[in-house]
Amino acid sequence: MRKRAFRAVGLTTLLVLAGAPLSGCGIQETGVVGAGRPPVGDLLPPRDSRVLLFFFSPDDELLPVPRIVDVPWQGGPGSSPSEGEEASGALSPLTAVTALLDGPNKAERRAGLRNAPSLPREASAADRVVTGDSTVEVRLDLRVRRLSAPARDQLVCTAAFAAHTQGALPVTLVGRDGRLAPADCSLRPVPAPAR
Repeated sequence: MRKRAFRAVGLTTLLVLAGAPLSGCGIQETGVVGAGRPPVGDLLPPRDSRVLLFFFSPDDELLPVPRIVDVPWQGGPGSSPSEGEEASGALSPLTAVTALLDGPNKAERRAGLRNAPSLPREASAADRVVTGDSTVEVRLDLRVRRLSAPARDQLVCTAAFAAHTQGALPVTLVGRDGRLAPADCSLRPVPAPAR
């Protein structure tokens, strides 16, 4: 019985000593202190060194994927800057479509990203991309009517965002078998919070 009493006293003493540092040493409670707005930053690299490609995730979701490109827009044949942009300020839509048709790079494939199965992995299939004031026309050396809806979505979104920062231009796909009706990208960017 005596051993139990010593154990109880020892345990109580240990708890009191362990609880002393946790008592806060008299620090008074305060209210919430405002520190201003949360930091906001652009997570994408500048448009003059990247393209935004649209690949499918392992969950079959169409995702924008930024890719750094070494060659700046040079005003090559078949492409032009979108309205209101400087030619040297953006990469050509043809560069973006060519990169899309080339498929995901090694790191993107490791992340599970892929093209739609009906989209051929032939960068040379991109013939021309012509941007106008209110439209984008993508000319391809393949049969566009045989492309599945997901493959068309990839091409439309990639070309739309390459030609306009908000992807707000309709895109017409033209191929060996004719012209498809203009289509809009189904994805829209989330507006950045006001600063």
